[in-house]
Amino acid sequence: MACLRLAVVAIAGAALLSACGQQSESQQPPGQQQSASDEQSRKDADEKAWTEAVSAGTAAAFNGYIQNFASGAHVAEARERVAALNEQARKQADEKAWADAQRAGTVSAFNSYIQNFASGAHVAEARQRITALNEQARKALDDKAWADADRAGTAAAFNTYLQSYASGGHAAEARARIAALDEQARKDADEKAWTDAQRTNTAAAFNGYIQNFASGAHVAEARQRATTLEAEARKAADDKAWADAQKAGTSSAYSTYLQNFGTGAYAAEARQRVATIDAQGRREVPTVDIQKTCQAAAGVMVSLLGGSTTDQDVKGCLDSEQKAREQIIKDRATYSAVDKSRCMRSDVYLPSYVEWLTCLEMERDVRKMQVGGPSRPSTTTLPKVRPALNW
Repeated sequence: MACLRLAVVAIAGAALLSACGQQSESQQPPGQQQSASDEQSRKDADEKAWTEAVSAGTAAAFNGYIQNFASGAHVAEARERVAALNEQARKQADEKAWADAQRAGTVSAFNSYIQNFASGAHVAEARQRITALNEQARKALDDKAWADADRAGTAAAFNTYLQSYASGGHAAEARARIAALDEQARKDADEKAWTDAQRTNTAAAFNGYIQNFASGAHVAEARQRATTLEAEARKAADDKAWADAQKAGTSSAYSTYLQNFGTGAYAAEARQRVATIDAQGRREVPTVDIQKTCQAAAGVMVSLLGGSTTDQDVKGCLDSEQKAREQIIKDRATYSAVDKSRCMRSDVYLPSYVEWLTCLEMERDVRKMQVGGPSRPSTTTLPKVRPALNW
């Protein structure tokens, strides 16, 4: 009942105030009454627009309220509502973009998220996911390249891997595999070269192996084999040269052997043979008074050409005669008995070793050219050559 009494009092008071207000307004001037009416209308419109904006609850509605009632009673709250709604929308867009990026799970998707939401809530995680994906992709490529190289199993394949992945997960193993393959290739080449040298079995082949594989597995044996073969070759050449010298049987042949094999196995015997042949030759070759022959020859030249005889002329003649004698002694075994009998005559006027040598060599050469041809006359008349014309 007390509450009922208070309600009645309140209603009566309100009615009284309303009546007073109406009486007061009716007592105001018409201009003031119109202004008050417009203000009330504005307030009513403001409240109605605000109520509608709140009812819509969207940023567009609040922004529409702000545009229409820039000085409205609820502008500050409208702006707060817009900011809150925009922030909420940004957060929702951020979360949706992040969910989409996670669902895609690609570097491109995470990069798009970062580009669109540079200050987003998940930027740091997006960068981590990108780094992880890039590392995973790099590792996958590394592993594939290594699998390809391992499947090929060649030094070239492992080198190709290292060119692309010098710091890759398999770089150390690749280098080890290359070293092992290079070592195996070197060993294989060493063994092949040694097999080839053995098959050829010459000093040149073994020396070639040593030059190409100075640290090879068979260098010591190669040196031994080369030394043995070179010694055998020297001995064979020595034996052949000695056999050739014996077959010729001349002082010149033995002298040639000594020139080529001064320390050969038969050097001492060759020197003895030369000495014996020379001694025998000197005994067999008649002695000519070359001093007399040369003096006479020089005198003939003076009588023919004029002037006087000089010691130089005689000396030149003596030197030629002595050399001719030595040549006859060395090569006497190559001359036939008939030729020596015909050419080496000391009973002629002014006999000359130069003439004898010329005659002997001509006879020998003619005989060689006619080997196998028709027989030549038993005698041959050679032109006489004066000693003075042979030096």
